[in-house]
Amino acid sequence: MLQEHDDRLRIIRARTILDMLGERPATGRDLFRPLKGLDNAALLVRGGRVLDVLPWKSVRVPAGTPVTDMGDVTLMPGSVNAHCHLQLSHTAGRTLFGAGFTAWLRSLIALLREEHDGTALIGACRDMAAAGTAHVGDYAGDGLLAVDAAVRAEGMGVTHFCEWFGGQAPFIDDGRPWPPRCRALLERRPEVAVRCAPAGHALYSTDARVLQDARQWCRLKGRPFALHLAESEDETRLLLDGEGPLWDCYRGMVLPEDWAVPHLRPVAYARRLDLLGPGTLAVHGVQLEPAEVTALAASGSALCLCPRSNEYLAVGTAPVAALLESGLLCCLGTDGLSSNTDLDVRQEAVFLRERLDVAPQALIRCLTVNGAAALGLAGYGRLEPGSKAVFSVLPESLSI
Repeated sequence: MLQEHDDRLRIIRARTILDMLGERPATGRDLFRPLKGLDNAALLVRGGRVLDVLPWKSVRVPAGTPVTDMGDVTLMPGSVNAHCHLQLSHTAGRTLFGAGFTAWLRSLIALLREEHDGTALIGACRDMAAAGTAHVGDYAGDGLLAVDAAVRAEGMGVTHFCEWFGGQAPFIDDGRPWPPRCRALLERRPEVAVRCAPAGHALYSTDARVLQDARQWCRLKGRPFALHLAESEDETRLLLDGEGPLWDCYRGMVLPEDWAVPHLRPVAYARRLDLLGPGTLAVHGVQLEPAEVTALAASGSALCLCPRSNEYLAVGTAPVAALLESGLLCCLGTDGLSSNTDLDVRQEAVFLRERLDVAPQALIRCLTVNGAAALGLAGYGRLEPGSKAVFSVLPESLSI
């Protein structure tokens, strides 16, 4: 992002600029409508804000005005990475890929108590900003303040999902809405609290009453409520039958010994708890049957797809075509470096384009206006006058 304190006029020229002006969050057939960029165009910026996007032939360049020619590329609005775990950046390259969800989880648990100096976090945020990320939805724990500082130091916006985790003390208490590991931090820093929302980890790892309370608080305050949903077959087995590797891993540690198995699939259980609906952001949605795709779309929820993380953890492939066509608001996220190789959310779109032949215009909307809508953001997803001058280069495989 160009520095907000720089009041000089700056001009950025490119082969094409896709400003997304007039574009609204899109679902179903609207996702696939053609997008039209402005060829041989210039982005005019002052003070880190967009002044205009114009044809190059219409631009008058005052003497001494810096002009950056980006060359033979298409510029698009800065991307929204709707789901990440920045606090886990120090685990990059050290967890088990390819052996299933619970095997990966066990390898991650072994690393969680390690001391680290924040170098990996700072580097991850720097790389994310360099990739043209405008805003990130991040799952937060006791590293909340360090994450907030690192993200904002790179000029990005952030929504912190303060994660309730577990079914018993010390994870759970009655101090709603903020979980114990975030509460004291937010009491000292109210200016950070405005960027936060209480969230659930997942149906199998957070007490049902806490999930309901967090969802209700978010509904009343107009903030997004997030939870991991239908990510793995291990999750489905735990919720349906109270068995499997994830049950063996969490029982007695995260889940109380007397935890009542709901005997429902994830979407059905989330519906029973009244967790779905407008304002809810479900994450992953891999293990979904056709009727569950329909139910999720009908609820008015949003879904964040994290396809590369799903691939690396060998949990399966989300029914992407059905999800995009269903009327569900879909967006994209990287997950964290514990389950991915980088945090460039554009590469999630490239993955879906190259592996599943998803139409590029649908993916561009997922990266921009849909991601902003899923996080309840204004001023993101378009290069419009007054918006932050955050842009990214459209990967060639997403050319329209």
